Amino acid sequence: MESRRLRWEDLPTAVQKAVLDRTGPVLGARTMPSGNNNALAARLRTARGEVFVKGLPRAHPQFRAQQWETDLGVHVAPIGPRLLWQVEAGGWSLLGFEYITGRQACYAPDSPDLLLLAQTLTELAVRPLPAVALEPVEWRWAEHVDDPADLERFAGATLVHTDLNPANVLITQERSWLVDWAWAGRGAVWLDAALAVIWLLTSDLHTPASAEAWAARMPAWQQAPAYSLDVFAAANAAKWSAIAEKEEWAHGLCHAARLWAEHRIR
Repeated sequence: MESRRLRWEDLPTAVQKAVLDRTGPVLGARTMPSGNNNALAARLRTARGEVFVKGLPRAHPQFRAQQWETDLGVHVAPIGPRLLWQVEAGGWSLLGFEYITGRQACYAPDSPDLLLLAQTLTELAVRPLPAVALEPVEWRWAEHVDDPADLERFAGATLVHTDLNPANVLITQERSWLVDWAWAGRGAVWLDAALAVIWLLTSDLHTPASAEAWAARMPAWQQAPAYSLDVFAAANAAKWSAIAEKEEWAHGLCHAARLWAEHRIR
């Protein structure tokens, strides 16, 4: 669900004051253009350093997803930015994260960013499951599998990010970082690698074979039974086709998911 993006200056005074109590004076603010699920997403230059602030009114339909991200905040570093603080004021809930100075990942076939992403996903796949209430993610495909028993193939005990839009992968000189954990949960160890295959195919520069060859670098991918990948590809093709009927922004993902499903059938 898309939220109207506000500027830092648009926030109620009580909300700004609650943030200032954490950061000290704000010397500059820049609204971040990417992302749809937060009413506020801003880079603040403060007396205590730079911080990334995101948040929603507590009454917003996406507030539950933000609460998952809050619960995970101290557990995702250094794969993701460290959660510094949370404030509740004026009917709003805001999160302050360490600011990562990086650029959005490039998913082109010859991009060195893909090696960094594979390394980060491999690191994520072997981390212990955090001791927080994580949602099982397999339900997200429940309407799109023919045999309900196949849904269990997507289940597991691994922390998965699930939203590998290149805007959520920041590249620094040394590594890649996964940001925006609002849709994280627990699932099969190979799930993020498989979802990344679909995102690679949105570039129109990869083939399904080349995207899978990239994923095969990761031990997690190699743990996926072939039939599980077949079912998952088909479920994603059905899911994104249904979304694309209503949402124009989903057309690229719909096309990519169909390409992968057709490849798996062949």
